[in-house]
Amino acid sequence: MGSDSTGDTAFPPDGAAPQQVKAWWDGLSGRQRKALSTEHGDVVGRLDGVPVADRDRANRVRFAEQRAELLALRTELDEGDDERARIDRIVPGLVAIRRRLEEDPGPGRPDAYLIDFCSDDDGLGVVAIGDPDTADYVVTNVPGCGSGLENMSAELDRSDAVFDRIRQLSRRTTVSVVTWVGYDAPAHVFAAAGDSYAEDAAALLRDFQDGLRATHRTRSYNTVIGHSYGSTVAGYAARDGLLDADALVFVGSPGVGVDTASQLYLPAGAEVYATTAQHDVIRATPDFIHGRQPIADEFGAVEFESDPGSDGSWFTVGLSTKAHVEYWNMDSASLRNMARIALGRKPEAVPAAEAVD
Repeated sequence: MGSDSTGDTAFPPDGAAPQQVKAWWDGLSGRQRKALSTEHGDVVGRLDGVPVADRDRANRVRFAEQRAELLALRTELDEGDDERARIDRIVPGLVAIRRRLEEDPGPGRPDAYLIDFCSDDDGLGVVAIGDPDTADYVVTNVPGCGSGLENMSAELDRSDAVFDRIRQLSRRTTVSVVTWVGYDAPAHVFAAAGDSYAEDAAALLRDFQDGLRATHRTRSYNTVIGHSYGSTVAGYAARDGLLDADALVFVGSPGVGVDTASQLYLPAGAEVYATTAQHDVIRATPDFIHGRQPIADEFGAVEFESDPGSDGSWFTVGLSTKAHVEYWNMDSASLRNMARIALGRKPEAVPAAEAVD
């Protein structure tokens, strides 16, 4: 990155912290910024520390170009070709992102921002409802196993649910909810038993959160919500370095790489929360996979209430995969509590009789 230049303007060195990137960007003239965004949008659009609005402008151009190239390539490939099959998998995500960027957000909902995008492999996409650089409250949703462009529409729907529930609780605040499909997620539960994906993603999530801090005009209340393997990613991010969030929320978590909340590196005063539905199949995950589940009393997180979720069969002892994805149902206790946490409020606790031993 450091060797690229436009005129006399060089990029920050590889590995530069988001705060350094922001200082570099602030030192450029408007003309220099425009030239870099035009000629090196693939770099500018992906740099944590560049303001979200500037990244969005660069990424929209990149997105349109890559989308057109992929669709053109698809028409040239035979059915059964591996690359065509890959393109077919990520096309739904391209459609979902394009619709989100081009549609009228409607009354009470702010514009969308494309903070990051990549169409390689399973693809990456980071999309915000509202501008994180100006919002009072910023939520980053970290999805789990199987996330990628293929499932982008479902992830955007979940962020919509969080945003809408927050606005129902507080209409006078400005809110941004980010869908962070910004890492290479395990494709299936067997791959999710390993920790390599979380280890690789941890620094990416930390840098993203640092970037949000660097570009925000005043300090916002930032919440990271990790679901399923996304909670593992968030846990590893806070285990291996400072994750700059005011609240860290684990939802339907198989474990987060540590056995107690005190082992997580968070800012002073930050809170750690956790919930798992009564019938969520993730409860069957043994502790030796990713450590103690954060709903355990010994972990030390604040456990909050979720609905029980869809019941499973006798064969699965009442546990179900459906319950694992029902946390965003509009009238659910889990969604209500996630919104409360995102606003810096206390969630509703789990009734004593339901708490995990």
